[in-house]
Formats: sequence, C-alpha cells, structure tokens
Amino acid sequence: MSEMFAQGVGIVAMIFLVLSFQMKTPKGILLLQSIGGFLFCINFFLLKQYVGSMLNLLAFVRAILLFNKEKLHTDSNLWLAIFGVGYIVAYILTFTVFGEIFTPGNAVRQCLPVVGMFCSHLALRSADAKMIRRISLASSVCWLVYNGLALAIGAIACEAFNLVSIAVAMFRFDRKK
Repeated sequence: MSEMFAQGVGIVAMIFLVLSFQMKTPKGILLLQSIGGFLFCINFFLLKQYVGSMLNLLAFVRAILLFNKEKLHTDSNLWLAIFGVGYIVAYILTFTVFGEIFTPGNAVRQCLPVVGMFCSHLALRSADAKMIRRISLASSVCWLVYNGLALAIGAIACEAFNLVSIAVAMFRFDRKK
C-alpha cells in the first residue's frame, strides 16, 4: 500500500511540473514547480531514495527564492554557491546519515541527480533559450537514469515529458536551417 501511495504522490508531482509550463506568468510557473518539487521530495523519501528527496527539497526552496528574485538577487553567484554546497551536502548525507552503502556503482548512481540538479540550476540562470535547452537536456538525462533505477514512476514520466519537450523545441528552434 505504501509503495502505491508513494508512486501516486510522484504522479501528482509530475502533473504539477508538466502543468507549470502552461502558466502565463513566471510566478505561476514557479508556484506550480515549487508544489511539484515538494511532492517529489515526499515521493522520493517514501521510496527511500534520500538524495532525490533532499535535492527536491532544495528545488522547492529554490523555486520559492526565485519567486522573489528581484528582492533577494537569487541570480547571483552567491546563491549558486549556496545551492551547490547544498547539493553536495545532500550527496554526503545520503551515505553518512541515511546509510546508503558506498560502492563505486552506488556512488555514481547517487551522484546522477546531484549533477542533474546543478545543471538545472545553471539552466535557470541563463538568458539564452538555446543554452537552457542544452543544459536542461543533460539534467533530464541524469534524472531519468536515477529515476529509472529508483523505479519512481511519476519521476520517470516527468523526465520523459521533459526530454520530448526539449527535443521538440531543439528541432523547432535550435537547428540550423
């Protein structure tokens, strides 16, 4: 029953993230992305995928801070460094506090969403749509592999939607004509 509940939370999270891009305003996008990130935090925690949970908690906080971008100057290098440290701390806590066994394969597996999260953070800072898509492509691939290994159905579907959307946009806008 708890496995089904966890997967259900992930599917609802995916719906919020997919719908976020249909919002008219950046604040609307960020609101739905913050809800989706928080739900994915719960989803991954219930699936005992702790690095994914912590990183989505950071994504939730990041979305709230970006909601107040002008006032907090969240596009500064200081915020990038703060979140970068947070991503690394989440990785370390996965092995030290949450008891994941450190093997070479598991070290790489747990590192995938950290790389993905750092890439998505860099993408959010870019003013160039083509660069956002390229960086987001790397992020989605990292998360898709991690989600597949975690058997997180909603997260797998979310990244599949993201990859298709990025590929379509790259075909439409980024190819040389």
